[in-house]
Formats: sequence, C-alpha cells, structure tokens
Amino acid sequence: MSSPREPGGHSSTPPLPTRIFEGGRRGLVTGLSTAWFLVKVMVPTILLVNLAKATGILALLAESAAPFMKVFSLPGEASLVLLTGALVNIYAAIAVAVNISLTAKSMTVMAIMILIAHNLVVETAVQRKAGTPAAVMLISRISASGLAGLIFARIIPDSGPPLVHSITTDPGKGWTTVVAGNAVSMIKIALIVISLMIAVEIMREFGLMNRFMDLLHPPMKMLGMNRKTSFVAAVGLILGLAYGAGLIIDEAKAKTFSGDEILATNLFLGTNHALIEDSLIFAAVGANLLWIVLGRLVFGSVFIRLAVPVARWWVYSKKHVKT
Repeated sequence: MSSPREPGGHSSTPPLPTRIFEGGRRGLVTGLSTAWFLVKVMVPTILLVNLAKATGILALLAESAAPFMKVFSLPGEASLVLLTGALVNIYAAIAVAVNISLTAKSMTVMAIMILIAHNLVVETAVQRKAGTPAAVMLISRISASGLAGLIFARIIPDSGPPLVHSITTDPGKGWTTVVAGNAVSMIKIALIVISLMIAVEIMREFGLMNRFMDLLHPPMKMLGMNRKTSFVAAVGLILGLAYGAGLIIDEAKAKTFSGDEILATNLFLGTNHALIEDSLIFAAVGANLLWIVLGRLVFGSVFIRLAVPVARWWVYSKKHVKT
C-alpha cells in the first residue's frame, strides 16, 4: 500500500471552488461506498440479534456469560458484542450493542475494549504481513482489551439509566420500534462516515493531510514512537491500521525500519488506530468521546512500554529456538 501523502503539484492549479468540489465529490463517493458496506454488515447482524432475543438464545448466553462480564461492569449480553467485534468489525458490534440494554458507562467501557480488539482475523493478517508474528498481535490486543476493560470499568463514573436506543429497540414494544431505533443509529453512523470522508479528501486536495500528520510527530514521540516511526504511527492513528501497516510494509521492503521499530509500531497501532472515525461512530450510539479518545491514547502509550520488551523477548526466543 502506498503512502497517503498527496501527489505532487500540477502545472496549472484549478480554481479554488473546483478543487473543493472535486475533493468533496471524491469524499462523497468513498463515504457512500463505506456507508453501503456498513448497511450490508449491520442489517443482517441486527436481524440475527433480534431473532436470538425472540427465541431466548440471547437470554441464555447472557446468563452464562454474566459472571465473567461482571468483572468489566458489563451485562452478560455484552459478551456477544465483544465476540462479534473481535471476529467481524466495529459496525457489526454496534449493530448488536444498540439492541441490548446498556448505560453510557457500559457502552464506553465496551467501546474501548472493542476499539482495541476488533476485526482480529483480517487485521492480524495485515500486521503479520507488516512484519509482526500473528501470535504476538493476537495475544497483545486481546490482553490489552481485557486489561483496559478492567481498568476503565473502575475509573469511569457510573451513569444513569439505559441509553435511549437500547430502550426503544425492545422487541416487546413492536418490530416497528425496533426498525426505527436501528435505522436512526445507522443513519447517525453513515452521516459521520460520509462527513469524515469528505473532510479528509478536501484536506488531501489542499495538502493539509500532510501538514496535519507533520504536526502529530511531536506527540507521537511522547507516546513512545521514535523519529522514523512517528509519521507511520500518526498515519495509522488517524487513517486506520491498514494505512499504517501498508506504510510499514513499504518501509520494511526498503529496509528503513529495524525489526524492533516494526514491532513497536505494530503494537502501538494494534491498540490505537482510526482514532477519529471509530471513536465518533461509538460516540454516536452513546459512548463518552473523551474517555474513548484520551483514555485509549493514555492506556495505549503505557501498554506499549510494557508490551514491547515482552514481545521482543518472545520473538527473539522463537528465532533462537529455530536456529
């Protein structure tokens, strides 16, 4: 995957309104495509969850998982949300989350856990290609998710009654209410995705994405990244793990990064990526934006300092055994 830096300048620059229009048009097309993907993921998931509710399967799962989920101050049904997020993606997880009764606190704790450990099959494969063993990424992300859940469940203040969409999507109130509640959630998420894609493409058109990434170099160093890896980490932090891992692959081929630098960057991106888009999507369904952005950043910066030495030892010991 190539760098998200904008292509070089042209011999003649189009008028300002034209450039804004073109950037907005590209963003709209990308956003609509992503929103359509979102709908294709969420609608079947919503139907399956409500079928599980109606047949009593969800209640049985909740009862079985309740003792374990209580450790994270979450209801038993949240186990299905976490599992869905880990195996599929955050869109599918949200489709489940908006159909169970959650408070703002439980939605926030669960959001942090899912944002750290989601889409593990695909993203682990990407990071394996970027130079870090799959076992290292799986163990680190699942461990980080569980540890974050334990910590944030105890430091986030208790909130009030269940979120509104959780109440309005109760099948006992009729399927019309269920459909309406889920439609509102999907529309909110789609609008966020489309707006972000438009903003990103307009920023790219004017070279602002590069400047924004450059501004992130100093704070990325504070989070444990060195001079060489800070840009790659900043790209993944804002645009997503696929972008960041793509750059790592490019740099690894060029032998710009050492093995330790690749390992540290992948571990950081495992706990912190797509910070804006994914966080706003969870905020749209009731999670506290401040906790899921700043809380995850602080947690990730501490976790990487603990995880890198352990992961480095594990990788080295495996290589040593093979030789």
